[in-house]
Amino acid sequence: MSDQVTIVDVAELAGVSPATVSHALNGKRPVGNMTREKVFKAIETLGYVPSWNASRMKGGKSGIIGCLAADITETFVNQIVRGIEHGLTGGEFSLFFVSGIEFGNDLKKAYDFLKSHKVEGILFCHHLPIWKEFNLNSQNSTIPIVSVNMVTPNMISVIPDNYTGGYQAAEHLYGCGMRNPAMICGPYDRLSVQDRLKGFSQRVQELKLTLPNDKYFGEYDYSHGFEATTRLMQEHPATDGIFCANDYIAAGAIASLQKAGYQVPQQVRVVGFDNRDFSEFWNVPITTFELPLQEMGMLGVSILKQIINTGVYHAEKRILQSKILPRESSRG
Repeated sequence: MSDQVTIVDVAELAGVSPATVSHALNGKRPVGNMTREKVFKAIETLGYVPSWNASRMKGGKSGIIGCLAADITETFVNQIVRGIEHGLTGGEFSLFFVSGIEFGNDLKKAYDFLKSHKVEGILFCHHLPIWKEFNLNSQNSTIPIVSVNMVTPNMISVIPDNYTGGYQAAEHLYGCGMRNPAMICGPYDRLSVQDRLKGFSQRVQELKLTLPNDKYFGEYDYSHGFEATTRLMQEHPATDGIFCANDYIAAGAIASLQKAGYQVPQQVRVVGFDNRDFSEFWNVPITTFELPLQEMGMLGVSILKQIINTGVYHAEKRILQSKILPRESSRG
């Protein structure tokens, strides 16, 4: 019923003009307490839902912020979108979300779909460089874009500090007794992997320790963690501390070590990344890093709203810190 109810219906039931209903809702002009009570009682009775977008459309604005991700089922996207929703609570903007899955993974089509609905700004939310899927120059775009969880050229990007995470992983493992470090990386072409490796390698070098030449690049999954750790321990049996690029790799690494007879963490310490749901409940709870995903979503939408309201856009990186969560896999 709420979709059919209009402001005129509310005004008739309350015995006031539509303008008075509007004033009672937006507070731009004073409305007496008794009149306000009648208006809100009528709204409750009819189930009326105010359309903030309608008033904005009169000024040539939609009041809609678009959000584009390759896949809504991805855990990171869920958390980022939750932060975006918190950032929009009680405000004048509504969120219009589209997933690449809806468009047969044609992200250009999804982007054009958002544009056709007159969104005032767009948030790219993914850990993959989805901007590479189509030719997009944000500097020449009529719609401001903020990239969340991925550095995007010529755009404002809100990202976690993966370099510092890697650096802190080495520091933590060293403090737990590691003297022969190794890292098992994820996909070579992921910027997050490269940044975590750089941070880890930097602190290892400062500690005057040595990493194996092989950084064991591979998929972000359990199988890669298991197989790479098996090979690592055959090639470097003295390894006593392993930094894994994510928790799936760490889970596989722990399983491989246990199968080979190593005790975790007494003989080999393991640290993961991303704080996946299972990491706390693994047979050896995994030390990991929690990404500030909701905070990234809130900051991204805050920046986008400011751009929409001011018209000022300067490409930059906004970097938020991850938090280490020490657990049994590294310190016992």
